[in-house]
Amino acid sequence: MIKVLIVDDEDLSLKRLNRILTASGEVEVCGAFHDPEEAIDYARQHPIDAAFLDITMPRVSGMTLIGELRKFFPSLPVVLVTGYEEYAVQAFDHEVIDYVIKPVTAERLNRSISRIKQRIEESAVGARETEAEAENAEADVQVRSAAEPRLTVRLFGGFSVHGGDGTEGPLKLRTPKTEELLAFLLYNRSTTRDVLIDTLWKDLGPQKASTNLNSTLYYVRRAIGDGGDNPIILKDRSSMRVDREAIDCDLYEFEELFRQMRRTPEHRHDPERFERMDALYAGELLKDRHYEWAFARARQLEMDFIAMLDTAARYHAKIEQPLRALYYFERILQLDPIREDVYREIILLYLSLGRKSDAKRQYRTLEKALDEELGSKPSAEIERMIRKAES
Repeated sequence: MIKVLIVDDEDLSLKRLNRILTASGEVEVCGAFHDPEEAIDYARQHPIDAAFLDITMPRVSGMTLIGELRKFFPSLPVVLVTGYEEYAVQAFDHEVIDYVIKPVTAERLNRSISRIKQRIEESAVGARETEAEAENAEADVQVRSAAEPRLTVRLFGGFSVHGGDGTEGPLKLRTPKTEELLAFLLYNRSTTRDVLIDTLWKDLGPQKASTNLNSTLYYVRRAIGDGGDNPIILKDRSSMRVDREAIDCDLYEFEELFRQMRRTPEHRHDPERFERMDALYAGELLKDRHYEWAFARARQLEMDFIAMLDTAARYHAKIEQPLRALYYFERILQLDPIREDVYREIILLYLSLGRKSDAKRQYRTLEKALDEELGSKPSAEIERMIRKAES
């Protein structure tokens, strides 16, 4: 059964949605809420597989609620249920898997359930592949192979490819499409000719697209010096992949470190690992390249990085290293400047250090950010903390 959370401030709509989903026989409605904040509290403590959310609700909109729920479940499938069509573009930006117009029907919601099942199955397959990949990886990514990498690739904060030692200038690629093809291969590690054509030359006919792929791949291989008996790009008639052993890539190392942190208890609170991941994440994945195929993963990696920063900050606060904790909390705000919970932790740390002026400065920054972005004010709790510090 799919465990589902539903939120709608209209009582009749909530009851109708609950009834239809339950009657499907494939869904367990584990929480039905009129109040979005109660839904957030529930999600903080209970596992869920998907969420059905109204958009227009008091205090916390459906769009904001998506972000709050994905703090706990980063890949949570979300269906927006609304009486308004004009939010469809915003819904796409938030990567919802379906957009349903009220009044809902069983037939329409069954399509939503099918999409949720498909997303869950895809995630499960991806998790199994990741698990197998992690098991086959070296126990520690810091232990390098005896063979030196032939390419040094940086995908965070932009895109650059250097020779193996990384000391010379970046390799020059013939055209933007040549660069995009190489970026796609490095980003995906393995793919098929059909996927490449559908992604990079979807507006061309099959024959012309295939010709473009062949010629562009030729220029890619020439740029990276990919000849001889040990090619970096390995291909057969229908597929191709990169030889990971030949590549020193920031993305590959970051993902391996993050997997280890999530899977292995002794790696969850490792200051050296935190510092390495912080150094690797030099900015958004493929920043300024505007590759549509990379947008979703770039967002997911940013969320993974924020989760790591949050873990690191709370760990250092717990072992009474407030300055290090402040560093990681402030890094979160560089990426997500309206995280009120993070401002709260920063203010508490400053107050514990006796730095009242810094605590007040953070409060003013929070006040301005919330007003400009959401038209709201800091919570009463944070306001009381500041007033107490002033007294």
